[in-house]
Amino acid sequence: MKKIVLILALLFSSLFAEIEWMGYDAALQKAGKENKIVMVMLSKEGCPACEYMMDIVFEDDNVIEEFNRDFIGVHLDIHEDYIPDEFTYIGTPTFHFVNKHGRKIGRIDGGVNVRDFTATMREVKASR
Repeated sequence: MKKIVLILALLFSSLFAEIEWMGYDAALQKAGKENKIVMVMLSKEGCPACEYMMDIVFEDDNVIEEFNRDFIGVHLDIHEDYIPDEFTYIGTPTFHFVNKHGRKIGRIDGGVNVRDFTATMREVKASR
């Protein structure tokens, strides 16, 4: 019976899995404890490419699964939130990947499709 409940719980949680967003300092702490990579997404309201990333790429089951296994997400609005100096941008979205020590290990400028985002995640993981 316990196995059935566990399997149902895992199935149910995977059906509603999503990327959890948190603040940068909390993400760095969690990355240190869990040996994960922090991805900082810089965006702004009304940005079509940002909306594409949130509505299409970050809703893809494979992206969610791989992201949650190895990454921690930080989502900052360039007009509303404090942006640390090391996170430069020309436009939005811009993605910065940092290791658990806060050292930059990757970057994406602009929106990308699921395939390209997944490939970048794998490249960044390999470079940590």
